[in-house]
Amino acid sequence: MKNLITILNRELKAYFNSAIAYIFIIVFALLNSGLYMTQFFLSGRADMRPFFTFIPFILCVFIPAITMRLWAEERKGNTLEMLLTFPVPVRILVLGKFLAGLFFYAAALLSTFVIPLMLFVLGRPDMGMIAGGYLGSLILGAFFLAVGIFISGLCADQIVAFIVAMMVSFSLYLAGTDFVAMSIDGWLPGFGSLLKTYFGTANHFDAFVRGVVDSRDVIYFILGSTLFLILNGFWLEGRMRSKARQVFVAAVLICAGIFFTGNWFCAGFSLGRFDLTEGRIYTVSQAAREIFEDLKSPVTVKFYASPKEKMPAGMKTLEEDVIGKLEEFRVASKGKFQYKLFHMDAAETSAAQNGEETMQSQLARKGIEPFQIQSIDADEVGVKLIYSSLSISYKEKPEEIIAQVIPDSLQELEYLLMSKIYRMTLNKMPHVALVAPYEDRQVDPQMQMLLAQLGASAPDSYREDNYEYLPLLLRQEGYEVSRIRLQKNETIAPDTDTLVIVEPELLSDRQRYEIARFLSGGGSVMFAVQNYEYQYQPQAAALSVMVHDKKPSVNELLENWGLSVNSKILLDEQHEVINISGGRVGPFSMPVPVKLPVQIYLTPQEMNENVSITSHLSSLFYLWGSALDIDPVKMADQKLKLTTLLSSTTHSWLVDFMPEFDGSYLLGAESLKRGPFPLAVLVEGIFKNPYQGQAVPAWGEGQEESSEPAVESEPRIESKPAKLLVVGAATMFQKQLAQSGGHLNFFINAVDALTLGDRLVNIRSKRPIDRSIGRISTPAKLFWRLSATLLVPVLIALLGTFRVMLRRKVKHDYLKSLSHNA
Repeated sequence: MKNLITILNRELKAYFNSAIAYIFIIVFALLNSGLYMTQFFLSGRADMRPFFTFIPFILCVFIPAITMRLWAEERKGNTLEMLLTFPVPVRILVLGKFLAGLFFYAAALLSTFVIPLMLFVLGRPDMGMIAGGYLGSLILGAFFLAVGIFISGLCADQIVAFIVAMMVSFSLYLAGTDFVAMSIDGWLPGFGSLLKTYFGTANHFDAFVRGVVDSRDVIYFILGSTLFLILNGFWLEGRMRSKARQVFVAAVLICAGIFFTGNWFCAGFSLGRFDLTEGRIYTVSQAAREIFEDLKSPVTVKFYASPKEKMPAGMKTLEEDVIGKLEEFRVASKGKFQYKLFHMDAAETSAAQNGEETMQSQLARKGIEPFQIQSIDADEVGVKLIYSSLSISYKEKPEEIIAQVIPDSLQELEYLLMSKIYRMTLNKMPHVALVAPYEDRQVDPQMQMLLAQLGASAPDSYREDNYEYLPLLLRQEGYEVSRIRLQKNETIAPDTDTLVIVEPELLSDRQRYEIARFLSGGGSVMFAVQNYEYQYQPQAAALSVMVHDKKPSVNELLENWGLSVNSKILLDEQHEVINISGGRVGPFSMPVPVKLPVQIYLTPQEMNENVSITSHLSSLFYLWGSALDIDPVKMADQKLKLTTLLSSTTHSWLVDFMPEFDGSYLLGAESLKRGPFPLAVLVEGIFKNPYQGQAVPAWGEGQEESSEPAVESEPRIESKPAKLLVVGAATMFQKQLAQSGGHLNFFINAVDALTLGDRLVNIRSKRPIDRSIGRISTPAKLFWRLSATLLVPVLIALLGTFRVMLRRKVKHDYLKSLSHNA
């Protein structure tokens, strides 16, 4: 140990007693921090994954620059032989140099600490994912250090050692990427995938970037580093012996075999796997375990997949990845989840076309069919027909099918499986009644005639529906959906579990009565209310914005339970740019960018992370939305529980309604009441029916009168616990915006929570969070850009200068003392 410390001190002094070490660290910090900060404020996310994705390429250059001198300089200075004659084992010399290089690299990596500090101040980063990324960067750097030291021992020239080590590092890293594996597999089928799985570093580093520490990846890096260091010592110790080269080549081949065999053996099982991410998004969730626990009998999953050799290069590992997931579910279920693997040959589907009954034809009737996937063979892009599907069986229920399982869907596999398993345990399919405006229009007869002349046909009518994605999403998630207008002949069905009302307009007293009756009877209700709609009209030198009051007429009902939608216009300094058509540049039509404070942008910081509906949700565009008013006294009297889901920022305010939206909203804004204001709330409890004991209202104008006998008053019905969710905006669910951000996830989370509870919502929320940061002022941006990029390099430069000056002073004092003694 004493010899090791001596060598370690010698090498560390060699690093830090020269200006080169400080220059290396300064360049490393500038490159990593500078490249990250160029895109940070544009992306606006408190996420270091871009940083860790790029760092391996910098390490392929930086680490060889550290190691190139470790042995090559000794050989060039004729000190290697003298060093080897010391009474120190060669393994101690190698280990000392390796640890010195590792400490130096760790110091360089530590120089980027300002970035996670900045993210912690500006947003809500996943510190577990950041810790995993730094651990992966450290262990990857250690592996490249071992490679560089080994190559430095083979070369007599530092430049040669640097170039060769850099090429080897790049080759090892790129061998683990899908692109290189696919390219090699195109010429040598299976060889590229073998290199990626057992030799490529990228394949093992990616898990650390996601925040997962897998024992197989740790073993890969430790085993590789150890073997390169052993080879380095073996070469130094035996290079002067007879047949040294032949023996060394044999040793290299043996170590390569050990490296391959060790990784192949460990690939079959894991000694441990640690999910460092917030919420443990890569681990079987507690909600899934509870669903398994409630199963009355085991569920069986069958995985139909093409053989590995017939899969395209990017999907060679799909089978073991899916089986690994299914095995996790089996262990978590404690015997209530079983799975089976069936290898299917897509080429044999042709037999079914000849009238023969085959397994493929039986599966096709269930909805399991091969599908096409892109492949690369001999540098040519083609397609392959493959199987990769799951079937789920539970008791006597009809089988559920997941038609396509591909690498991109592995992150959502838990939700896809558990949502189907959970719904198979229900006594009936959950029923949602959706009230959302649409309009049926007739096709212009002239257009029909024109299409007929062109040989095409046109329907007599079509539907204008801004909310067409909502029923599609609900059906996809396993709901029975009824699209109703809430009129006499389109009322709420008796088996309805949840009533969703989107963009109500001029609700009649009878419609409010139907809603109140459903809610007080124990049904769940969701309101997405839109008070105002804006019309942008670009003009030559200005923009005219007209505000249309949609008069939803919901407050007359909601006020009975201590809620209302504020009639004032909500403004927020945290808003987004939208592009509208109508601008012109000469004869050309151009989009016009518009940035107004009614175009509100909500980040995860404005969402309640303690509620399943809004936790782990992406950003929302709260376009033209309104604030909600809460009467806590009335809610307390009725013992209703209120949970705020969404809020505006502290830089939001309210102004009176104006039919033409102009710059007057800025007048006196500083003196107005500031936010945050509630934008979406969940209310739970027993809702009293305000129409209890009153005459049943008649259907409104334009609606048919009931043919049933008149009812003098609402019969007394016992109120039951229910849930009411109110959102002050509906535009986020329109088809123009629904597929962006977290809008559809917010909608289906809300419906799931109202209808089925929190379990499925919690499973669906297991995904990397959109960690958008809030509004940042220009001076703050400049401060953080300079701090993250230049603060550490400046401090290191000052430290290096101080160190050089101190050494000069010590040297000067020493020489002065010698002259006095003489």
